[in-house]
Amino acid sequence: MIKLTVDRNDIEGMIERGVKLHGHAGPYLNLGIKMGLLALNMLDVSGYFDLSAEVKLEYRTPVSCLVDGLQISTGCTMGKGNIKVKNNPGIISAFFEAGNKALLVTLKPEITKLINFKKENCEDLGQKVLNMSHAELFNYEYEEKNESSQNYRDE
Repeated sequence: MIKLTVDRNDIEGMIERGVKLHGHAGPYLNLGIKMGLLALNMLDVSGYFDLSAEVKLEYRTPVSCLVDGLQISTGCTMGKGNIKVKNNPGIISAFFEAGNKALLVTLKPEITKLINFKKENCEDLGQKVLNMSHAELFNYEYEEKNESSQNYRDE
């Protein structure tokens, strides 16, 4: 069996795969790709099988396009069941777990306001997102669980 790992340094390749899956490189696809890359780097995992994600967002387009970006960048897929999506209008976040490590990533509210399809076209907004740093786009909290601590969500 062939097992893949995510090349964290090939964001252009991810965008290309994202376009092939999704159809275009809009802002939410690119946000998902960048959010997933942040998780891979902070949790120091290779993706596909060593990571799970739970995404909370308003489950409607264009916001739900973020899920496609996460699947591209992390290798977590609906089919494998290592990504779950919960409808949660308002805040866009993803909780990632890998072994004893966890990361909560939340999209900054000002980024949602920045994405205005009436003022800019979709691909220009997508490029704007790509040009921004993780710190500009997201708030994030890293946590490591030791043997005696409870489940992350119970704390």
